[in-house]
Formats: sequence, structure tokens, C-alpha cells
Amino acid sequence: MRIFLFAFIALLNIPNAPCATEIRTETDPVIQSGQQVVVKLFGAGVGTLDSYGSGVLISESGHVITVWNHLVNNSYLNAVVFDGRRFSVKVLGTSLQHDLALLKIECEDNETFPFADWKKPATVSAGESVMAFSNVYHVATGNEPVSVIHGVVACETPLQAGFGRWEFPVKDPVYILDAVTNNSGAAGGLLTNGNGAAVGLLGREIRHRESDMWVNYAVPWKVLQPAIGELLNGRRIAAATTAMDDRKMVSGSQLTAEFGLTLLPAILEKTPAYVDRVIPGSPAGKAGFVRGDLILMVDNQVVQSVDDLRAALATYRKGQAVSFTISRDESLQGLSLRVP
Repeated sequence: MRIFLFAFIALLNIPNAPCATEIRTETDPVIQSGQQVVVKLFGAGVGTLDSYGSGVLISESGHVITVWNHLVNNSYLNAVVFDGRRFSVKVLGTSLQHDLALLKIECEDNETFPFADWKKPATVSAGESVMAFSNVYHVATGNEPVSVIHGVVACETPLQAGFGRWEFPVKDPVYILDAVTNNSGAAGGLLTNGNGAAVGLLGREIRHRESDMWVNYAVPWKVLQPAIGELLNGRRIAAATTAMDDRKMVSGSQLTAEFGLTLLPAILEKTPAYVDRVIPGSPAGKAGFVRGDLILMVDNQVVQSVDDLRAALATYRKGQAVSFTISRDESLQGLSLRVP
């Protein structure tokens, strides 16, 4: 069980408190500017994962960055901007090694948005004050402002963490935060310094591998900047060679012969796990799979490619029950089978 302690600072609302007016005058413009560049993302929840998140506007024309998570992998995704307007969103590109997704709000050509300048990354050091802007806990749905959490940077260090079998892919140092930002909906939010300059993108709900503690972190803007530029120019970012390349996998022939499931050929590095054929009477056929299903999750593990699915299935023993979350006809369904 996670126990969160929240400190509600009432000083700003005490009429006779000394310096209260001075504090509000100093911070309000920074808070307002940060809230206006964060969008609320709404998609399809998968398994135990939420159907909402956060993103940061990085261009006047409506480009948004966020973490590359289950929301991005689904076909249904909407964004609500600071004034309550709702837009459909399309995915322009992703980078595994940055845990980053580039989105585009689908709007009229003359529509403009406030944005954080990705070309001018600010940095912070340990001990510096920061503010985290996000749609944590689904607090904002329309024109309500997103939440703001104040904290400090504890340190900048590489992070060995994950969630279940998923491993955090960013190898560059990240900001570890002395602020509770590791909560539902916060991933993809904005981290700024005290002057409101963007310094990082808030991370996911993950645990440190050695301590098993939940980690509050942000990927520095300076790390994301090159990837943002490549994705905006329509270029694909090749994944760095990691130990993930040596994962044990169920072979394609084994998947067909034993499970009765044939996927689309993994022509691209991140070919989605679409079902191409199901053998009638096979474990997959009895489980209810049909041609065209997109496999999104195996139990609580997000599946982003054919290789992810083959690697996930290799971790189960014969006779174990496996739950799948699939996308079919623009809706999510759950299926289950026992490993043959």
C-alpha cells in the first residue's frame, strides 16, 4: 500500500499573513503560464492503467510531447487544453530510448496555442526549487487548471527502475524529485524552475529496482531536445542497442504451432502486435482471438511491438493463465488463455 502525505500550505489564503500579497504576485504569473501549456490527455484505460494523463504543448500549432505509454498506443486519444477546448490527437512519432511520444492536436490551420519552447532547455541543480504541472488524479477535465506541486531537485542520476517486467529505457541521468509527482495522471506533465522555464518531463509510476520504492523523477528537457527535433522533422529515431535486444523470446513458429497465433511480420523495429491469423480450435482460437486484433497488454505488461509480445510470453510456464488486453473495432476487450 502506498501512503502519500500531502502538505496543504494555507499561507496564501490567510488575509492577515505577512507577505501573502507579495508571494502571490511573484508566483501567480509563473503558475498560470505553466498551467496553460499543459494539456489533459484522455484515451482508453488498459487493465489497471488509467485512461488519462498529461502532455506539454511545444509549438504554437499544437505539437505535444508526453511519455510513450499505453495511452499513446491506443487509437483513441483526445486532448483538452487550458480553456476547455477538446481536440482529437494523432501520434506523429515515438522514441523508445527517451520514453517520449510526439503528438499533434488536430485543429484548424489558424488555431494557435501557448507553448513551452523546446529549443531553449533550462537546467536545474540539486537543491533548486521546481514546480510540477500535471493532470494528477484526473482533477481537471475541462477548463479547470491542472495541478501544481512544489518541490526541489534531490539529485541528477541514472535511474534503474521499472514496473513489473517493464524496464525504464532512458539511460541518461534524470532529475530525482523531492515532491510527490509519481501518481496517476501525472506522467507527461511539465517540470519548471522557479522562473517557469521548462526543465523536464514528468515520468511514470515506476519503482526503483534495488529499493522497490516508488520514484518521483523527470527526464531533463536537455535530454529530450535532440529527440524532439528529430521527431518534428519526421525522422525516425533508431533504438540504442541494449540488453533488451538479447531477450529470450517465443519464436514465430512456436507462437503459431503451440498458441495457434500468427502475427504480422516484424518488418519494422516496432511493428505493432496485430493478429494476422488464428488457427481454429487452438488455444488462441478458444480464447477468442480473431484476425485484426491488436494486442496491447499481457497481464499488466504493456506490449508495444511483436517482439514485446514474444518476449512477454517467454516468461510464462506451461499451464499458467495469461490475460490479454486487445483493441478490436475501436474498443478494448479482455481475453485469457493457458500457456500450452
